[in-house]
Amino acid sequence: MSNSKVDYSQLGITKKNELKVEETQHLNITWKTGTAGEKIWMGKMIAEPLAESAAQHHQQSNTVHYVLKGKAVFFYGEGYENSVELNEGDFIYIPPYHPYIYKNASNNESLDIVTTMAPYYQIVYVDRNENSKIPRDGNKGEEVSIVRASDLTELTNQTKHMPRRTAVQAPNLWIGRVTGEPAMDSGAHHHGEAETAGFIISGNTRLLHGERYEDYVEYEPGDFLRVPPYLPHIERNVSNSETVEFLTARNPRNIVINLES
Repeated sequence: MSNSKVDYSQLGITKKNELKVEETQHLNITWKTGTAGEKIWMGKMIAEPLAESAAQHHQQSNTVHYVLKGKAVFFYGEGYENSVELNEGDFIYIPPYHPYIYKNASNNESLDIVTTMAPYYQIVYVDRNENSKIPRDGNKGEEVSIVRASDLTELTNQTKHMPRRTAVQAPNLWIGRVTGEPAMDSGAHHHGEAETAGFIISGNTRLLHGERYEDYVEYEPGDFLRVPPYLPHIERNVSNSETVEFLTARNPRNIVINLES
C-alpha cells in the first residue's frame, strides 16, 4: 500500500543496501521493497538453494517476475500442473488472483528475482489443495505468460540512444529492458500520467532533472528508482565505454513524451 508520508511528486531512489525487508511465511525466502509508489511497486525476492514457496497470488495486482540470477521453476494452472523453467533474463507475467508456486532449481546457488506489482505489493497465501476462484473483475480471461530474454520487442515508444525492449504489456503494467549507449543520453522527456519504477542491472547512470536539468542523482547496479508522472528528466550513461542496462516498469503503460532539451 502507498505511504501517505511519501512525497510522490519527487524523484525516488533506494540504494541496494537500503532495501526494506518485508514479512513473509518463508524462512528461506526474503522479499525486499526497492521502491513503492502510488500505483507501482518494485522489489527483490531472494530464495535460498532449493527453497520452494507456498501457493500464493497477489490479489488485484498485475505481477511480473524477472530472473536476475539463478534458475527458477514456476508451477501454475489447475492443480499447479503447468510448469516452466526460467533462466537469467526471462520474465513471467502473473495475472491478478492467479495462484502459483515457485522454487529455486539450484542446490547450491541463491535465486534472485526482481518483481514488479501494480498497483502495489501484496501476497495472499492459499492452500495448494484448494481451487482458487478468480473474481469476475479479476482479469479472468488472462493467462500466465512467459517471455524469454531473446523474445523482447522494440515495438514501443522510444527515446534516442536508450532503446526500450518490451517484455510485458498487461492491464496497468508495462515492463521492459532499456540499454543506454556509452557516453549518450536519452534527451529530455517525461512519461505523462505513467508512474515509473526501475532497477539498474549493470553500469552506472545519471538521471538529470529540475530547472535546466541541473539537478541529478546517480544510480549503480542494484539500485531502485521511482520517477513520478510528468517529471521532465534525462537519463545519461556516464561511461565512455560501457553500456547501461536497466529494467523499467510503468503503470498504466509505456508513455514517452519527448521534449526539447
